[in-house]
Amino acid sequence: MNIPDGLIHTLSTPNLRMHGRTAVFEYIVDNSMLTNYYTLSYLAARLAEKLVGTAISEAFSQERDQLVLRFGGIDDALIISCDRVINTLYLRPQFARAKSNSVDVLERCVGQTITAVDMHPVDRVVMFRLKSGERLDAYFFGAKSNVVVVGSDEKIVDAFRNSKDKIGTQAEYRSGEILFDFDAFRRRFSTPQLATISTLLREEFPTLGATLTREVLHRAGVLHAIGAMSIDEPALVKIQQALGAVLTELTNPLARVYIEHAGAEPKLHFSLVTLRQLQAVEEQKFENIFEAIRFYVARVRVRESIDEQKHHLLGKLRQKVAKARRTIEAVEADLELNKRADEYQRFGELLMQHLNEVGQRTTHVALDGIDIPLQKELSAVRNAQRYFDKAKRSRIAQQQASERLSGLRATVEPAEMLIKRIEEITTRDALKEFMSEHNNELELFGIGPKTEQREQLPFRIFTVDGGFEVWAGKSSKNNDELTLKHAKPNDLWFHARGAAGSHVILKVNSGKGEPGKKAKEQAASIAAYYSKMKNAKMVPVAMTEKKYVRKPKGAAPGSVTIEREKVIFAEPALPAEKRH
Repeated sequence: MNIPDGLIHTLSTPNLRMHGRTAVFEYIVDNSMLTNYYTLSYLAARLAEKLVGTAISEAFSQERDQLVLRFGGIDDALIISCDRVINTLYLRPQFARAKSNSVDVLERCVGQTITAVDMHPVDRVVMFRLKSGERLDAYFFGAKSNVVVVGSDEKIVDAFRNSKDKIGTQAEYRSGEILFDFDAFRRRFSTPQLATISTLLREEFPTLGATLTREVLHRAGVLHAIGAMSIDEPALVKIQQALGAVLTELTNPLARVYIEHAGAEPKLHFSLVTLRQLQAVEEQKFENIFEAIRFYVARVRVRESIDEQKHHLLGKLRQKVAKARRTIEAVEADLELNKRADEYQRFGELLMQHLNEVGQRTTHVALDGIDIPLQKELSAVRNAQRYFDKAKRSRIAQQQASERLSGLRATVEPAEMLIKRIEEITTRDALKEFMSEHNNELELFGIGPKTEQREQLPFRIFTVDGGFEVWAGKSSKNNDELTLKHAKPNDLWFHARGAAGSHVILKVNSGKGEPGKKAKEQAASIAAYYSKMKNAKMVPVAMTEKKYVRKPKGAAPGSVTIEREKVIFAEPALPAEKRH
């Protein structure tokens, strides 16, 4: 079989070791054509045309696992991505370094002139030779990808990733003779082969990678998953012809990206040759391979961005649902304990009806066949009153628990519906539309831009009856900031009367309609709780509109004068759930 001149062919030694991996095809096969041997070879040639003779002016990183090299005399920056998902290198025009969150790396290379850009003869390593005699090697081995500086003794003197572990170690890459021997491949069929034809082809010709192997078999009309023992001589001839055609096409490559819209998520495929296996798929061709990679990377980044946003939203909502379910279980348990209101009432009534039958200093009494526990230090009347009080508290607790339970259950269902909708989102536009459509619902769950802005505020934030927000200051200076900068004229202002404490603001436009009596009482309770009278049973709290709060000139931090106040007597307490 004739092989096109200048083509890098596969090795005849597919079981050599490199970096602890035994079979060559286990690391040379790549699911993405971005790090296919032929893609890297083509990139190395294009980079040589652009970079040889230029000096490295900057080497820095501003994204995890991404190295940026800038050069004197050209606007393009070289991006080398060692990320597991986007594992490649490409030139990016007019790349601006971030003013923050960037760090200088590989400083010994800065100022060095590039004398050559070569592809390693048999491994996925792009080598940038420097005038000093050192070499900058970018190797693309999936999760182990890295960029290292190699000295003349082939020892690593610096590394972009894991430098402590790499410095001083030997730069070890694959070695072996380059051959392309289809006859050797054919001879493997003289003995029974349990592997699939795809596996066998990739073992013998590992530089093809997964995509090109599938393409060869597709052009030959052979199913990639078929067992090698099923391959006859006519099929081998077709495979040989298809392989020759693909290799020939690789001598005159053209970068292209296939966008497969089948299914819920679009799939991207990068290639240097026509993929007939995707002939019905949208194809975009690029004369410039760097432009093609930038196009591909941008879309992958969008996909990653969507996934990150979905992960954030789903995580928040699932956390809310899990917390609500735990609280529901606890409230249901409390509800069971508080179902004894009728029993307590009956105990009290029986004691009052049979006062003369209750002995002094006894721990229980049987009345009408009912055994009633007593506190022996209390009289019969006092024991009866105790049971009436317990019955009253139990009924109040039951009502409160029932109301809370209803609210919690009403929270779970919409949250689960939002989770289901988010899981179905596959595009940026769909995510944007979802966020706009469900903005108010997400804000109720503490998710969204308004919530993010609030989380940056230095105040305690609560939600009270009616969905209204209550903000509480944390210090004297903080109180001034809350009252003077963040409260609107019609917001309600609260403060414990005659005691130091937090300024508390009820945001009147944060809920539906006007704040009700319960919301105001809850806000007053918050003000009482964050005051020096926290341990009192009831605290007088001043309430007025913020427009009637003044800060006299020269007054101490947190000191204000108020007008038109109303006084609410409140029990120091916080709402059941703090928002932030």
